[in-house]
Amino acid sequence: MKPHRPRLLSRVVALLVALALVARPGTAQDVRELTVPTAHLALAGVTASYINTQVSAGYRLTDIKYRGYNLLGSVVFDVTMVRNSGSYASGWWWYYGLTGSQVTSYVNSNNARLIDLDPYEDPSGNLRFACVMVSNTGSNQKSWWWYYNASVSFLSSQATANNARLVDVDSYTYNGTTYYSAVMIRNTGADARSWWWYVNATGSQVSSYLSSNNARLYNLDYRDGGRFNCIMIRDTSPKAWYWWYGLRTADIVYLLNNYGVRALTLQSYLVGSTRYYAMLTINNSNALTTDVGNRMRATTNGQVGCWLEQVNGANFADLNGSTSFEPASTMKTLHHVHAMRRVRLGAVSLTTPINVFTNYSSTNSSCPIDTGPVSQQLQSVLRLMMENSDNARTQAVTAYFGENNINATAAALGMTGTSLNHRLGCGAEALANPNQIRLRDLHALHENVANGYLGSYRDTFYDLMLESLSGLAIDALINTEGAALSLPSQTIASFRNFTRLAHKGGNYTLINGGTIIHRAEFGWISLPFISNDMIVPREYTFGAFVNDASNDTNARNAIYQQAIPELLRSTIRAALSSWTNSLAGIQAIGAGCGSPVYQQTVNNVPRIGNAVSYRGNNGYASSLALLGIGFSSSVWNGTSLPALMTPFGGEPGCRAYNDIAVSIATVANSTGYSSHSVSIPNSTSVVGSEYLTQWYSFNGSSFRTSNGYRTIVGL
Repeated sequence: MKPHRPRLLSRVVALLVALALVARPGTAQDVRELTVPTAHLALAGVTASYINTQVSAGYRLTDIKYRGYNLLGSVVFDVTMVRNSGSYASGWWWYYGLTGSQVTSYVNSNNARLIDLDPYEDPSGNLRFACVMVSNTGSNQKSWWWYYNASVSFLSSQATANNARLVDVDSYTYNGTTYYSAVMIRNTGADARSWWWYVNATGSQVSSYLSSNNARLYNLDYRDGGRFNCIMIRDTSPKAWYWWYGLRTADIVYLLNNYGVRALTLQSYLVGSTRYYAMLTINNSNALTTDVGNRMRATTNGQVGCWLEQVNGANFADLNGSTSFEPASTMKTLHHVHAMRRVRLGAVSLTTPINVFTNYSSTNSSCPIDTGPVSQQLQSVLRLMMENSDNARTQAVTAYFGENNINATAAALGMTGTSLNHRLGCGAEALANPNQIRLRDLHALHENVANGYLGSYRDTFYDLMLESLSGLAIDALINTEGAALSLPSQTIASFRNFTRLAHKGGNYTLINGGTIIHRAEFGWISLPFISNDMIVPREYTFGAFVNDASNDTNARNAIYQQAIPELLRSTIRAALSSWTNSLAGIQAIGAGCGSPVYQQTVNNVPRIGNAVSYRGNNGYASSLALLGIGFSSSVWNGTSLPALMTPFGGEPGCRAYNDIAVSIATVANSTGYSSHSVSIPNSTSVVGSEYLTQWYSFNGSSFRTSNGYRTIVGL
């Protein structure tokens, strides 16, 4: 970005104040070199009172730039802060309005050293200082020096004499003369770095010096005329970092979030009457987030975000996870969970008929209009909405349940950055009043479902969504990682069979003086880890978005070629690494039908020599029950599975989840309960074998089906 020439700040009368704020003592490393993710703030034009509020909330200052006075007569600053905990914890103090002798007095009384010094001429023509200092004791102790009213040559000579390197440099005008201030530390031992410093350099010169020195910016000071004073170092281990200038206020948060960084320096300047900012940043993301973010930004020019978190566990990737974005059809996951919650509460049933207007606008083939009514059962509407991304069915759900009620569900789930604002598929409405959601909110939705928000309808919720591993190329990823681990093909196939997935994507192509692309994808995945020779599924949420891009192909590739595979790769590899030939486990497939829902349960562990009992619950009382045992969950006599059984006499929503190679007939008791035990041979030759089971309950010409189970035999 091009540098700009600022104008001088207006001078107003103000009272000189000094503040001292002390946090608990500790050992702090150099914040300009730390990349451990932490909470951080970049605050523009804030008062001392506001800074103190953030200090009370657990933050400490790392950089301060005097801006001037606001219209109320309060001095204001541009500052950066970090959470004063963990690697960043330190005893520290900050002051402003000090004389040079006062700075010395506070340094001595606090047994401290300066980490940032900002000289300025106050409205009365006095030289004053704002500064940040940290405890200079214990392992945090350093030999250090500070200077002001100095020349470049003097500072250079002192750095040489002290065998030191600069850690802070600023220029300022006092009584019409330009001076420099600096803080330096001994450049030996753990603090030794190859380093350089420059004054009055243009932006292009700074970039050239960085390249020739193979260095990164360590400290940045904007000065009049669009020039910079700077310090650069060569890292012993390279770190991700960025710098910008010519920024507007909205750019600050956007860049921090989009790059997953924290600000080391934030400094404002005026060009005419317009305020701009220069900002130096360093990485504030873990390795996975950094890698995926780099891949996405290299692929698309849009705003990007990614997410991976274990359900009820740790977060592994979070880029822009707390930023609200336009999710397009991914928003339909909220419609879906609201409808299923109403089913769970008994307000409606899956077979409840709802009105669907099937026609679309003549000028926008994706925007549904309220003509062409038909009546469909809720479960059919939900499946078409989630699997086919049908906008007419989505609008039917919105109209039936109410937009306000759907938004209330979002609030109840803790989705604080989510708002359903317009009819999905309608471009003009999307531009005028975009829907909003956060990756963090989508995680909260799926985590609530995993934790029982939908009760026994949890599996139905997933079953009505896209579930095929091929849809996101998860099957190919499993194959690749399994082969890299030299796992047998049968083991890899078993792993795939025990992996479960449910997801929803969406995209908008909008025209508003140019093409605007919004894309998103978010889902839930259950991976079969092995612990003590038993399958122990671990559930995760994952997703990515691109907003405000100009090219749809690039946006799509950023999500589906760069983000999703890399987000899941290491976790899938870890799960595959846990597999052995001695595992044993069962996994539910799909959901039963009927009211109450026909459910299959399993008793005992499928190990060689064991008898495993498969039980049907809530079938027809005192009627024929059949246990179907098969070996395929994808096809049965040429018919793709799961297959809807309604055309063959099944109750609404009943599905076949596996083929039937062997059937066992029995009679259910008066409560609709039936069971059958499968005796597993006591032979290692059957270890690793898989089979599938599903119950059928008959009542004259009608029948209902249970959920399915996949069984793998272990030692």
